[in-house]
Amino acid sequence: MQWRHHRCLCSPLLASAVMLAVAPAVAADVTPERLANPEPGNWLMNHRTYDAQRYSPLGKINKATVRNLKLAYAVAIGGSSVNENLEATPLAEDGFLYVVDQWGVVYKIDGRSGDVGRILWRMDPGQEKLPLANRGAALWGNLVISVANYPARVIATDKETGKIAWESNLSDGQADLQLTAAPLAVKDKIVIGAAGGDRGVRDFIAALDGATGRVLWRKYTVPAPGEPGSETWKDKNNAWQTGGGAMWVTGS
Repeated sequence: MQWRHHRCLCSPLLASAVMLAVAPAVAADVTPERLANPEPGNWLMNHRTYDAQRYSPLGKINKATVRNLKLAYAVAIGGSSVNENLEATPLAEDGFLYVVDQWGVVYKIDGRSGDVGRILWRMDPGQEKLPLANRGAALWGNLVISVANYPARVIATDKETGKIAWESNLSDGQADLQLTAAPLAVKDKIVIGAAGGDRGVRDFIAALDGATGRVLWRKYTVPAPGEPGSETWKDKNNAWQTGGGAMWVTGS
């Protein structure tokens, strides 16, 4: 009887173990606290820290060991055109990488094994394949925040499923307006800068609600008459109408 009793217990215990083995690990939300004090092994924002030092505190790679670096694996991304470029800084969280290609396609790559990179999902915003740049994404909560163009958009993708949670059009009625800088998550807001000033775009800095993508405020880099700072433009050429002041690098 005693042996049979133990045998009966084995089935539910084994089933529980199997369930634990196959259940996907759900990553923790990227909170403002984590962004302000990122774990040493993670790279949670474009510059890693808000002061944009871009310095990793890890010490395994140093002046003595850097000579031993070699290729561990390569992952092919993009592939929609010749002469593509990659300007995005990959984000890293607990062994998963989030990177954006030239066309605004976001990839989640499982690099935990250290010897292979497996694409878990890709979010394609359907951007027109015209030459441009994309400098990366932001992590906020359980979302990957990225930009795409034609029209200029900010897109939030669920970092577990790869499904779009929200999308905001920021084209501002300007056909040539571009978003090329990586978004910056600040507390409950996503801060983004517009580019395309060399095309006559009137550029701006905007803040979106991280949960919904709703534009909370927008400040133009060249003020219109009556706006703060307009008094510094003494001429009557209406330069504010013809653009400039592009925000193509993520701020600090």
